[in-house]
Amino acid sequence: MTTTTSTLPLNDPLKDPARWWGIGEVLRLAVPSVLNTVSFTLMQFVDGLMVSRVGHESLSAQMVGGITAFTPMCFFIGLLSCVSTFASQNLGAGRKEQAARYGWQGLWLAWAAALAGIVTLLAAAPWIFALFGHEPQVAALETQYFRILVAGGGFSLSATALGAFFMGVHRPKVPLVAGVCGNAVNLVAAYVLIFGKLGLPPLGLMGAAIGSVIGTAVQALIMFGFFTVGRYAREFEVMRQWRPEWRAMLDLVRVGSPAGGMFIADVLMWTIFMGKIMGSFGTEALAAQAILNRYWHLCFMPAIGVSTAVTAIVGRYCGARQPRLAWRRAHAGLLLIEGYMVTAGVVIWLARDSLVGFFNRPFDPVVQSVATGAVIFILICQAFDALNVTFIGALRGAGDTLWPGIVQTVLSYGLGLGASALVAYEMPAWGVQGPWSAASVYISLLGLVMWGRFLRGKWRTMTVVEPAPVTVPVEPASLPPA
Repeated sequence: MTTTTSTLPLNDPLKDPARWWGIGEVLRLAVPSVLNTVSFTLMQFVDGLMVSRVGHESLSAQMVGGITAFTPMCFFIGLLSCVSTFASQNLGAGRKEQAARYGWQGLWLAWAAALAGIVTLLAAAPWIFALFGHEPQVAALETQYFRILVAGGGFSLSATALGAFFMGVHRPKVPLVAGVCGNAVNLVAAYVLIFGKLGLPPLGLMGAAIGSVIGTAVQALIMFGFFTVGRYAREFEVMRQWRPEWRAMLDLVRVGSPAGGMFIADVLMWTIFMGKIMGSFGTEALAAQAILNRYWHLCFMPAIGVSTAVTAIVGRYCGARQPRLAWRRAHAGLLLIEGYMVTAGVVIWLARDSLVGFFNRPFDPVVQSVATGAVIFILICQAFDALNVTFIGALRGAGDTLWPGIVQTVLSYGLGLGASALVAYEMPAWGVQGPWSAASVYISLLGLVMWGRFLRGKWRTMTVVEPAPVTVPVEPASLPPA
């Protein structure tokens, strides 16, 4: 439960023991996480490339079907990501066994959510995709792709909960190993199933969906093995904490629900933006958007890896009652994220013709023109999106989730979606540049608002665990090996 602790003594050292705001400390935790997200991004990139060879209809259906399957899971992904908040703050407070307790509660919630999704969403799939108004062939592919991903949702949510636990306790190599193995299996399975290798029939887009579920299952099972067997299980007394505990589960729901609401509001907004608003400009615009998504992911997915490290580090210092060090590590993360995202945006903009053409097969001049013309918006958003990615992660580590969740929801629908729809339907002559301009304003404002929230410092008076003893400060030199 989030509590106010402003009257409690702090362990904060007056002088930071690390140089450059602790960039080295952030890097030690972030590099494995970044490599994991890069592995996932490259897997998605190659997966999309294989699907693009099947046809523009399949590429468009993969984008819309995938993000629509992802949307209902987003609430629980955001909620389960707060396992890292509890794990890191308990680690900082010197209570390792309590970190494992919240890891288990995350797993119980993951499978309960997955079963509820299977029951409610599979039958509703045709109705959901009828709302987009896409061509019948595209809608049928979207429905099939969506159903397969939803059926495998338990593995995806389990991987989220376990990954958040290991990041929270500063053991990032476990998610890295599991992620790389799962992504490799995904690619092999997708290749075999999409194109019908090893004597199997070619399944096209459905093969990509099945490969994704298989790869995610491998990832979740590897992390579960590390969680329950071996030195981590002994260090954190994992098997003593396996039973469902309603109080701990409610703590996780209380802190994680605003983060989950924030995540699902954001993704649902982008689902409607890409599926409905961009879809109103035709199949070519959808295909162009699908191509842009591949490169947009290359911009922000590695940054998400740094953000998860920032969440874990800020959480640990908050649990140890060292907010000054938490503030510095958050801004060290910002320097890393800004540097990467701005550089990536510039490279993609400069090489836009070749990069778009790489996916535009068979070549369609309309798709090429629409996609290359919209790349400028990726470049414009990078610096501000870096603020958003950094400080949402930092605030989550401190347990400050409610205010950011409310503000992002209001901005995403009032400005991001509302203004985009207004421009698209009232000024269609602007083409896709109209809604993308409105979306860029939303991303920029959101980043500035989240940075401002962090600078105000309300998070300094928050914690989700009992305070650490004042005699046991946490210093970078005492960090456990990754």
